[in-house]
Amino acid sequence: MDPKKFYGLISPRPTVCVSTLSPDGNSNIGPYSFVSPVSFNPPLIGISAGKSKDTLLNARDTGDFVIVPLTESWMDKGIRSEISLPRDKSEFKKIGLTEKKSREVKSPGVEEAPVNIECEYWDELEAGDHVWLVGKIVHIDTKKDAVKNGRLNIEKLGSVCHIMGEEFCVSDQIKRIKRG
Repeated sequence: MDPKKFYGLISPRPTVCVSTLSPDGNSNIGPYSFVSPVSFNPPLIGISAGKSKDTLLNARDTGDFVIVPLTESWMDKGIRSEISLPRDKSEFKKIGLTEKKSREVKSPGVEEAPVNIECEYWDELEAGDHVWLVGKIVHIDTKKDAVKNGRLNIEKLGSVCHIMGEEFCVSDQIKRIKRG
């Protein structure tokens, strides 16, 4: 197997959309499945973005972004946000998502989403042909019933995961396994 296709073996991967604003105030949103918690204290989260992606450029320029976990109810629009538009055009408008005013950052959240995680730009690390963008979580906005036992209410919302290419899955089952 081609080592460059390794990510198909590390699957399914949680999928999020990341929204930003350009310095001119134009909104941007795109899906990412290279995403991970980084630290509890301070609360840090990271995504791997292509070096020329508007998400990365906007986060650098404006100092913030919003991570929006993709759930079944809006997965089609969220996945379709991976379109190539000029930096002054909004994917929100093109695919029919509604911008939601954030509480602590300038970048918009997604009205259709049950969870919006507002982040301040923290740091970045060049990693091969991508950049690991790290944000400090400054606010989390949730809709009613979006959280269960301190986690995403997967049973109700269905967590969307990326497998490879155009293959995705929706997880809505929980299995409890005792450790040790």
